[in-house]
Amino acid sequence: MTRLQLPDGVGVTALMAAYARAQELRRDNPLFEDEAAALFMADALGISTRDGESLPRLGPARDDGTSDLWNSLAGSFVARTPFYDTYLTERIAAGCRQVVQLGAGLDGRAFRLPLGPDVAMYEIDTPVVLDFKAGVLARHGVESLVKRVPVGVDLRDDWVGALEAAGFDVGQPTAWMAEGLFMYFTAEEADGLMAAVTAASAPGSTVAGEYLSRRSRLGDVAASDADEQALIELSVAADQGGPGSAPDIWLAGHGWRGAYHQLVDELAAIGRPVPPLWRVDRDDPLRVWLFTGALGADAVGTDALGADVLGVDALGAGGGGDSGTG
Repeated sequence: MTRLQLPDGVGVTALMAAYARAQELRRDNPLFEDEAAALFMADALGISTRDGESLPRLGPARDDGTSDLWNSLAGSFVARTPFYDTYLTERIAAGCRQVVQLGAGLDGRAFRLPLGPDVAMYEIDTPVVLDFKAGVLARHGVESLVKRVPVGVDLRDDWVGALEAAGFDVGQPTAWMAEGLFMYFTAEEADGLMAAVTAASAPGSTVAGEYLSRRSRLGDVAASDADEQALIELSVAADQGGPGSAPDIWLAGHGWRGAYHQLVDELAAIGRPVPPLWRVDRDDPLRVWLFTGALGADAVGTDALGADVLGVDALGAGGGGDSGTG
């Protein structure tokens, strides 16, 4: 297989997430089957990702289980995937027919989740990312299971205008999703993005996302070689801190009622070990907060934002918290 030349601007995070999902596909009992991720990696690496051999290394990503850094990153990419899958499937089951992915990257949900052909899924990312994605999918003849609408625009530009021009209906409830996004925003930028989401949301809209409890640090996980050290330095430099407060508080400031829990809860729920970066039994641990929210207290006809509203039964009723995990 000829290796596909990756264009500048296809972010390392998108490639790393696809690598982790391609790894998951090769497990005996995968949590999910992301065939699109396997295709992205096959074209990026120039190999078949479905044979019995280990995936070749791609930067810090490795398929041999020896790296604390990669085990931690892959663990987070994999564990958060069912969280968002459940969120979307339950929102569609509740009648929502409009999904917006903010910073969609190489996500493959439009090709693997049977949400229905009447569901419009808007994938927002930079044109270069979406062009690369489209090229791989076209080469392999992959068709979406929903009405997939790529929207090539930077989230620092007028993305709402581009979204509306692509057919988005501000009068209809929306299931918003911001996977792996907010850590790259300052608190001011995160507020600006959430304000724009709120302004474009009809009653009954919901949102799901995640961010870190604090900014990452160089000493949070050890590097085993220069490639890993380079990624750690890049990630720490790119980490802008996100909203800066707990998700339920932050969402409330924008008129949303929210709840949250930790990545370690997701890992426990799927029976996976907690890798070194996310261990909570140390001083000032680095936590990943997974959150969901609904617009307005009465927007979705419930008093307690339970699983029927937000699609995450681990949240429990009525607000935020760390689910008692240290």
